[in-house]
Amino acid sequence: MSTNTAEITAEQGAVTAVLNNADSPREAIDQVFGLVYGELKRIANRVLGQGSSATLNPTALVHEVYAKLIGGAELAIGGRQHFYALCARTMRQIVVDHARAKLADKRGGGLQAVELTENGAIDLARPEALIALDEAMNRLNQRDRRLTELLQYRVFAGLELEQIAPLLGVTIRQLQRDWKRARIWISEALLEDDG
Repeated sequence: MSTNTAEITAEQGAVTAVLNNADSPREAIDQVFGLVYGELKRIANRVLGQGSSATLNPTALVHEVYAKLIGGAELAIGGRQHFYALCARTMRQIVVDHARAKLADKRGGGLQAVELTENGAIDLARPEALIALDEAMNRLNQRDRRLTELLQYRVFAGLELEQIAPLLGVTIRQLQRDWKRARIWISEALLEDDG
């Protein structure tokens, strides 16, 4: 077992233990955020990449995720997978809202082609790219929820396929096929939007 795999397994166990033993949902969120804060900040840094700004940097993004989860109606967390799904979805909402505001400030600008790389990176410095991806993911969710969850974990949570497989309950091999399908579907959807 590699060090990375051992670290992932230890983190999984710690998060699960906190979620199972906390006295309240709020306490669970506080404790889990304490355990995974560094990882969430690394993910936020990757998600924002060069697109971070004075108003939305990795620290601010993680803090906004925390504030939304702690203040949201959906406080009860059903387990480790649910926690990461909530974080990924919340991070996506925050980044997309920020991109919409940034694009509105530009007063237009038109959509341009968007490319999703093999590792799930997208140029988030271009708000129109992020908005186009979000809209395509919303359409994909109507057809295949698992592919949408995969994209959300990969792009907005920065997780590797090895980390996502147990969250979705599938094998790495199946997830590799799904990742290829998701990238093709999103690329085609974005080309349709652009054309």
